[in-house]
Amino acid sequence: MKTNSDYVRTSNARLIAAGGRRVPSGYLQPGDARILAELISAGYATSPLAVITSALRDAHKKISRVDER
Repeated sequence: MKTNSDYVRTSNARLIAAGGRRVPSGYLQPGDARILAELISAGYATSPLAVITSALRDAHKKISRVDER
């Protein structure tokens, strides 16, 4: 019988095989930690990882528009 950990490992392996990657953990400065909490509270995203993902996508859209000029 598979455990929850087995399912997570399988899911992570599939993600990596598809080109995903694990993001290393780190520490935020107090001001950045407050910004992160405010973004979640304001509904920008639902979790710290979701904030990072949304911010990456927003930044990518921004540079893509700059490149089109």
